[in-house]
Formats: sequence, structure tokens, C-alpha cells
Amino acid sequence: MTVAESQPQALHEHPEGVEEHDHGDHLPGMIGHVSPWQTLVKVLVTLLFLTVITVAAAQVDLGRLNIVGAIGIACVKASIVAMWFMHLRYDKRFNFWILVGSIAFVAWMVGYILFDTTLYQENIEEYRRDNPLPTREVAPSEH
Repeated sequence: MTVAESQPQALHEHPEGVEEHDHGDHLPGMIGHVSPWQTLVKVLVTLLFLTVITVAAAQVDLGRLNIVGAIGIACVKASIVAMWFMHLRYDKRFNFWILVGSIAFVAWMVGYILFDTTLYQENIEEYRRDNPLPTREVAPSEH
């Protein structure tokens, strides 16, 4: 006897108005969504490919674009993980918009902080010129 045969039929039926992939209120014992292994393998290959791209991009000097590229690739990878491994792709749209809003808020804060640091760059350089770090003389025996 399989597990499905041993459980009451009511657990496998969807309540009226609930679709198969709706992750609303479940009856006790119902599984929300099971991804096929082929999908998970595709996601794994995609994440590994993006990791290779990240490592390759780090070897190329693009100046400030290195940071933009690294953050961009990291955002794509995080989105893939959230959509498939955290099942947001199959969940209610409200949860998706909460994720998008959170990412937008973090992007805004990081952008604001980076913008703010450029305003004080001249003051920092002036301070470093006026207050150099103390140097310690090295004895010949310490070489």
C-alpha cells in the first residue's frame, strides 16, 4: 500500500476555487509544490554557469563596471534561487511583490550610500594629506 493510498482521499482533492499550484491555505498533510528533478537540474546548471561567468568577469579589469557586473550577476542568481528553490514562482503573487519591494529597497539604500560617499571624497583625501599615517622605522635585523 502506497502513502497516497493510505491517506484519506480528501487530502488529495483541492478545495473549491483553489488551483493545483495555488499555495494558499492547505489542508493538513498536503504538499504545496514538488518540482520535477529535470527543472532542478536545469536550475543547478544555470547557477553553475553564472558562477563561471562571475569568476571569469572577476579576471577582467573593467574598472567600476566590475562591481556593477558582480552585483548584477549576484542578483540574477539570487532571483533564480528565490523563484525555484524557494518556490516563489509557484506561490501567491503577493509574496513575489514583497521580494521585489525588498530588493528595490536594498538597491535604493546601497545607491544612496554610494552616492553619499562621493560627496565626501575630497574631505577624505584632504584629511589623509594633512594627517599621514605614522611610519615605523624597521631595524636592519627585522628584514
